[in-house]
Amino acid sequence: MSFDRIWVDDLQHLEALCTGWQTLDELAMDTEFIRTDTFFPRPALLQIGDGKASYLLDVLTLGRPECLRNLLVTGPLKVFHSCSEDLEMLQHWLGVLPNPLVDTQLAVSLVEGDSAMGYQRMVEKYLGILLDKGETRSDWLQRPLTESQQLYAAQDVEYLLPIWHKLKEKLQEQGQLEILNEESRWLLEEAMEYHPQDAWQRCKQAWRLDARQLAVLQALASWRDEKARQLDKPRNRVASEAQLQLLAEKQPLSQEDFSKINEIALGWVKRHGQDVIYAIKQALSIPEALLPTPLSSPRSPEYKAARKQLKKALTDLAKQLQVPTEMLAKRKQTDEWLQALTQKQLPEVPENWPVWRRTAIEELMKHLLVEGEK
Repeated sequence: MSFDRIWVDDLQHLEALCTGWQTLDELAMDTEFIRTDTFFPRPALLQIGDGKASYLLDVLTLGRPECLRNLLVTGPLKVFHSCSEDLEMLQHWLGVLPNPLVDTQLAVSLVEGDSAMGYQRMVEKYLGILLDKGETRSDWLQRPLTESQQLYAAQDVEYLLPIWHKLKEKLQEQGQLEILNEESRWLLEEAMEYHPQDAWQRCKQAWRLDARQLAVLQALASWRDEKARQLDKPRNRVASEAQLQLLAEKQPLSQEDFSKINEIALGWVKRHGQDVIYAIKQALSIPEALLPTPLSSPRSPEYKAARKQLKKALTDLAKQLQVPTEMLAKRKQTDEWLQALTQKQLPEVPENWPVWRRTAIEELMKHLLVEGEK
């Protein structure tokens, strides 16, 4: 299997291609970008496979073509593999998300029970082809791209459609195709969501804080997220989790207060001190009754017991539903549930979750809460 590889950097050429692609049932897609010194991914390349050729669209010269925006939101099914970062790149570049969409990492997870199967291993398993992944971390913003880069990029879409056809057939046999469709739609909903109020959950030591300190941490983490977006800088270039934790504990309200915190550099205080003081004051003004509940210690016996119980319950539920355990919930979500369970509260299941998953887990959480109260 070897397709033509076509470089696309002319708008008229792209418009003609999009017109033809609109008539197809499916397209394979992938992206390349750089994200080392920025908050947002810097788009470099969009690869499209139509079953006959692999097209490399030069993002740096094409701008934001309307024909491509239209192709993404209408027409054929777009087939990606592990698409979360691709969605973020496309949203940032074109302001739209590909729809309808399917993710072959989700598909192969359902078929094989392996939620971590990468593209290279999937191609080897289903097509018997070994891919060279040596260009994974190369500079995709350089021009011209090397022959090796172009081959790597083209292969990322060359094999997606034939593998998708095999996976789709297996999912139909297993009666799980609708689960994949629900999960793929949910991926799009998740990609459109932005919750700066949840940014504090990146801070792994938040459980050490009391209610007021936790409120300060939440305010500071939200500020950091907004500032990172505004400056287009990685979060840690604005402030590290350790800095946020320290500031939540110390709660400086003046330049003099900052001067007593040796771990905070003077230059950083000059850049961000006033913003930080404002965020802290906002958190300190929250009435006691509205403060967040302090987190349970992950080292406590109650937390460890709840974690063990939840892990077993999710494993059993996954076997019952014949899905990988990792598909039921990510670590961030299970951490939230553990906090609720250790505090004798009913864990919340996000309302926008796929119905099949939300319904099963809501019943599970009710059972776990009852068991924990015995």
